[in-house]
Amino acid sequence: MLPHHPWYTNVRRMNDRSDALMDMLRVTILSRQDCHLCRVVTRVARQVQLDLSFDLITVDIDGDAHLRAQYSDRVPVVLINDQEMLSGRVTGRELRKAIKKARWRNPISRILSRVKLTLTRG
Repeated sequence: MLPHHPWYTNVRRMNDRSDALMDMLRVTILSRQDCHLCRVVTRVARQVQLDLSFDLITVDIDGDAHLRAQYSDRVPVVLINDQEMLSGRVTGRELRKAIKKARWRNPISRILSRVKLTLTRG
């Protein structure tokens, strides 16, 4: 889990929205400071966040030797709830699909998603 790693203190929360009906998914982007593609993927994630509710976190891997050794040439890497899902160029469509897949793995999320949909439709 992320909170137990020493580099978690270097995490910068991009958006702290909460959703009362659903467990919030956590999308973490492992990046480097001078990585253009990392900034692009972060912008893509922010765009997707307008449609789908999730917590967005970025982690600069240069602050942790272990992460730098593990992911140095592979950034950006997208983790969803601490599981690596995507890396390199990531499109909005790919990210949406990965988020929806992660959300539907949790049975309670499927139920609550339907309840929320029913409530919003009136």
